[in-house]
This record gives sequence, C-alpha cells and structure tokens, in this order.
Amino acid sequence: MACALTPPGRLLTVEPAGVSAFLRPRPVRELPGVGPTTARLLIQHGVHTVGDLAGLPLATVQRLLGTRTGRTLHDRAHGHDHRPVVTKPVARSTSAEHRFSRDELDPAQHRRALLDLAGQLGTRLRTGAQVAAGLTITIRYADGATTTRTLPEATHHTRLLARSAYELYETLGLQRARVRNITLRGENLSPAEHAARQLTFDHTIDKKLLIEAVQDRARRRYGTDVIKPAALAGHREPKCRA
Repeated sequence: MACALTPPGRLLTVEPAGVSAFLRPRPVRELPGVGPTTARLLIQHGVHTVGDLAGLPLATVQRLLGTRTGRTLHDRAHGHDHRPVVTKPVARSTSAEHRFSRDELDPAQHRRALLDLAGQLGTRLRTGAQVAAGLTITIRYADGATTTRTLPEATHHTRLLARSAYELYETLGLQRARVRNITLRGENLSPAEHAARQLTFDHTIDKKLLIEAVQDRARRRYGTDVIKPAALAGHREPKCRA
C-alpha cells in the first residue's frame, strides 16, 4: 500500500509504531484482498476507511464477508498480514493452445475447444496451487485477433474459466470466420491461498466447484481422460501446446 502511494524516485518509510496511523485513514478499497464487490458491500454498511473496518468487531465483519475472508481482512486492517514473503520469481502466466486440423467455421467446435482449454488451465492452476486474475483469448484466422477480459475475481476453477472464455469469444462477434487455432492464457497468477472468493447463495455452484478436487485426484491416479465434460465425450482431443 505504501508503494502505491509513493512517487517514483521517492522513499516512504512506515515504522512499526506508525502502521495504525498509516492504515486507518486509507480508503477501504486500497486494503489488499478488498475487490470492487467487497468494497461496495462494505461502503453500503458505512465502512469507508480501513480504520472503520478495524473498528468493527470480528464477528460483525465475518457476518458480512464470511468467516475466512472476514478474519483475513480484519487482521489486515489492524496491520497483520500472515502471508509469507516470497523471494523466488513465479510464473506470471500459463497458456494452452488448440490447433484445428483445418480451418474451422463451426462455432460449436470453437466452444468445445474453449471448454477443453479451460479444463487444462484449471487443472494446471489447481495442481500448482495458483489462481489467475486475468484471462486472454487469442483466435487466429486470416489475420490475428486478441481480446482481453479481467476476471471478476481470481480463480482456478474450470467452470468459471470456461464461462469467462465463452464471454470473451462472444465479444469477438465471429461470423463464418475460418478459425485456425485458439489460445487461452491465464495471466496475473498468484498463490491460491492469498485469493479471496466472493460468497454466493447458490449452493449448487459451490458443490460443483468442490467436486473438482475429487476429479483432480481421479485424473492423477487414472489419467487425464478418465473424467471429462459430456460435451467433449466422443470427440478427438485438441492438439494442445502448453
């Protein structure tokens, strides 16, 4: 937070005794882990600054944001961040590519390829305990086209990655385009343990996301083809390059 407020070439030092004085007047949206949706929810309940958040009882924050996220943000509002310092560089992106055997005009084949690519990215991210905060789709035909969309929250869930990939595809407005290959790239990777997930009242979505852990264990033991979406059954797997 101090770095974001410091102009290039300047130095800002926050001493341990001054952490509270530095944090309290800052807008709550600047606190690490507070995304746009969380910020709006807090502001609706009169929490405008980090000091306002720190002044609330932990139980109140957890009722608003959930047990895990509430405790994490409440701790950070008091200047306590339990994340370890990472000194080794980590990969910032990962991608998978599908190459059609011929120029493909069928949108259904395009979406089927996107579903498979999202599955590959999701599996790779979960295996590496990472989440992607950005998703880029590149579709190449006679000339190249690239569209980028920022995910509403960092994720490694195949279902959410596929949904965003479909939305990206729709923004291209392809009509009878001869697609040669599709690349899906997850960007702005970060450790999964640092990601906060927005709560939902739809428990069926939570169950579908949780079952991915069971599917991952089955794939590691019996092979990547043992479980796949029904839309991919009976079709040749795309030729993908990581």
